[in-house]
Amino acid sequence: MSDERFDQDLRSVIQEDAPRDVPDELRREVAAIPSTQPAGRARPIWRQPIPLWIGGLAAAALVIAIGAWRLGPVLSTDVGGSPTPLETVGPSVTASSVAIASPSIAPSASSPAVVACVAADLEAHIPRWQGAAGSRIADVGITNTSARPCLVRGTPGLRLVDANDVVLLDSATAGPSGQAHVAPSDPSFELAPGGLLRTEVQASNYCGPDPTLPIHIVFDLPAGGGKVNVTTALGYSSDEGVPPCMGSTAGTIAMNGWRR
Repeated sequence: MSDERFDQDLRSVIQEDAPRDVPDELRREVAAIPSTQPAGRARPIWRQPIPLWIGGLAAAALVIAIGAWRLGPVLSTDVGGSPTPLETVGPSVTASSVAIASPSIAPSASSPAVVACVAADLEAHIPRWQGAAGSRIADVGITNTSARPCLVRGTPGLRLVDANDVVLLDSATAGPSGQAHVAPSDPSFELAPGGLLRTEVQASNYCGPDPTLPIHIVFDLPAGGGKVNVTTALGYSSDEGVPPCMGSTAGTIAMNGWRR
């Protein structure tokens, strides 16, 4: 299409499609514009030279696009081949070059092992004696008086003695079962500082001379733990702790197991 023909079509559109509220005078002025261009006619508006500032913006956009293309990783593909990575700017990062910090776990101080109670850790009392047929039973309480926990396990050797340390009855006369020992089935009791364990000791059939009062019981702890004197608590008498003679059979002394 020629430039003249386009100008004519444009004028026709302006005149026919213009809004109805356009003044008649403006319509006449548009119609009076010559439809042909003078000699050395000017170029139509869409073929005018591009302003300089628009060219500058286009050049800047081109430079930015080229820079992004040069810096970014680009894949070039050959026909029938696999993509080949082009050179990228900057150091490459591999899994081996990344140091992964693992959390460090500080070793915790292990608690000291709880060991068996020895005589120096314990204190024992007899709050009362009970009578039975031919026997006397002492209620015994044993307390951990140390500043650390310790373990009580097994059966101590037992002796009933008077004020002069004369032995009235001895559990060892019953053989190995009456000696201090720890059986595989014996439970272990951890006794905290100030903790208390209880048991009962039964003495039977004492037929010897009259003892010197007060009497008390001695615990021989297993594994060489030492001797614990079990005395009658203040306010109670040990007189009733001497068992009566029930015949010519040997006297005995034994205890029940430990309990809380």
